[in-house]
Amino acid sequence: MRRLFLLFLLFAPQTVRAAEFDAKHIDAVVERAMKAFQVPGAAVVVVKDDEVIYVKGFGVREKGKDTEVTPNTVFPIASCSKAFTSAAIAMLVDEGKLSWDDKVHKHLDYFRLSDELADRDVTIRDLLCHRTGMPRHDLIWAGLINHDSGELIRRWGKGVPSTSFRSTWEYSNVPFTTAGVIAGLKESSSWAGTIEKRIFTPLEMHASSCTSSAGQAAKEHTTPHYFGIDKSITAVKWDEIDQAGGAGCINSTATDMGNWLRFQLSQGKFGKQLVASKVLRETHTPQMLMKAEGVWTLYFPTKFTRFTSYGLGWFVHDYRGFDCVSHGGTLTGIRAQCMLIPEKKIGVFAVCNLRPSAFPEAVTKSTIDHLLGLPVEDWVTTTKEQLTQLDATTAKRMEKREKDRKPDTKPSLPLKDYAGKFDEPAYGRAEVVLEDGKLMIRWGRYSFRLDHYHFDTFTAVAIKPADEIISFDRSTFEVLFRLGTNGEIEGMKFLEQEFKKAKGK
Repeated sequence: MRRLFLLFLLFAPQTVRAAEFDAKHIDAVVERAMKAFQVPGAAVVVVKDDEVIYVKGFGVREKGKDTEVTPNTVFPIASCSKAFTSAAIAMLVDEGKLSWDDKVHKHLDYFRLSDELADRDVTIRDLLCHRTGMPRHDLIWAGLINHDSGELIRRWGKGVPSTSFRSTWEYSNVPFTTAGVIAGLKESSSWAGTIEKRIFTPLEMHASSCTSSAGQAAKEHTTPHYFGIDKSITAVKWDEIDQAGGAGCINSTATDMGNWLRFQLSQGKFGKQLVASKVLRETHTPQMLMKAEGVWTLYFPTKFTRFTSYGLGWFVHDYRGFDCVSHGGTLTGIRAQCMLIPEKKIGVFAVCNLRPSAFPEAVTKSTIDHLLGLPVEDWVTTTKEQLTQLDATTAKRMEKREKDRKPDTKPSLPLKDYAGKFDEPAYGRAEVVLEDGKLMIRWGRYSFRLDHYHFDTFTAVAIKPADEIISFDRSTFEVLFRLGTNGEIEGMKFLEQEFKKAKGK
C-alpha cells in the first residue's frame, strides 16, 4: 500500500508553486501565439495565491509603429466587463439595497419586454445569466444614432424574443446594460461612477476607465486592428459604445487586471473585505445551463469540458478536471480572455489588439496547464485550426448563397416603387431611396447599397461609415421586400426584422 501511495505521488500532476513558475515558458507561448495569429500587440497577467507572478506586454500598440505594449497599456476589455457589473450588483445585494431575485421593474420602471410573461417576472438574476428569452439585437446599440443607455434599453425591450422566458440560455448584452443602470441608480450615480467608486478605487485600478473617450485619452493606449477574411490586418478606430455601459465598456491594463484577479480569487477581499464571500461566490455559481455548440466550442472544447453553464457575469464550467470560471471579450479590433481556477487560486488575463483572434484562449489555457502541471496541449495549433475552420464555414455559406441564386430574375416592380420609409418597433426607421438608378437603405449610422439577388430579394452591401464597415466582411445582409394584395410594397425583412412601410410614405 505504501508503495502504491509513493507511486501516486510520483506520477500525479503537481500544481506549480509561484517560486517554480517558469516565466520563460509563458514568454515562449505568447511569442509563438502572436506569430501564429499575427497579433500586433498583447498583454498578459498571471496571479497565484494572491500574488502577481507574471505581468508583461508584448509587441506594439499599432502595427507598423514602434510604440511598445507594456503592462500599463490601456486596452478595452469588452465583455470581460460583465463580471464587474455583476460584482457591483453583488456589493449592493450584500448591503441589502437590492436582491438577486428582485423584479427588474421594481428598480427600473421603464424596463419592459415584448413577451408578457418575461415582462412580468424578469429578475436581476435573469438579466445576469442570459435567460430573458431575448437575443442580442446588438445592431440596435451599434447602429442607432445618439441614444443613451435608457433609450437603448427601451428599444431592445421592444425587440422580438428568440425563445421563451427562462427556457434557453442565449447570450445578450443589453441585460447587463440594464443591470448597470440599476447599480448606478442605487448609488445615486451612473454605472461608470459606481464601478469607479466601488471597484476601481479600492482595487487600486488607477488606469482603468469606463468610456471610450477616457480610454483613448490615456497616454499609453492601444490601437485596435481587424483581421479581414481576406487575411488583411487593418488598424481601426475604437468602438464608441458607451451607451452599452455595463455590458462591455471597461478599459484596463494588465497591471490593473492583476488586482481584479486577486480580488476574485480572494473571495471579495482586497486589503479588506469589499463584499461578503458567499455573495460574490453566487456570481461563480451555475445559474443556467448552456450548450457548447458552434463558435462556443472554440472556448469550451469538448475534449476537456464536460459541462458548461453561466453564473452571474461569468461562464462556469470544468476544465481538465478542475472547476473554472471564465469570460471572454470581443470588440471590432480587440479580443480578451479572463480565466480563473478558484480552488487553486490561479488566474490569467490575456488581451490582444486584433480581432478575430484566438490568441487569448491559446495563452490562458497554456498558462493554466503550466500552473497546474498538466500534460502539454498545443493550444496555439488547436485554436488556430478552429478559427481557420470558422472562416472556412463562413466562406462555404457565402458560396452556397451564390449557388442558390436564381438566375435571370428581376424585381416585381420598377425600382422607384420600392422606395419609402419603413418602421420596426425596436430598430426604428429605415429609409429606402433611389439614387443614380440604385436602391439604397439608410438606417441609423449605416448606409447600404442594394444589389439585386433574385426576385424581390436584394443583398444589402454596407458602404457607410467607411471606417467602420470593414468588420462586416463576414456578414451577409439581405433585404426581402413583401408585396401586399394590392401589388404594392407593404414591408421588408431587413436585419432579420420585419419592417412595415409607413402609411402615406
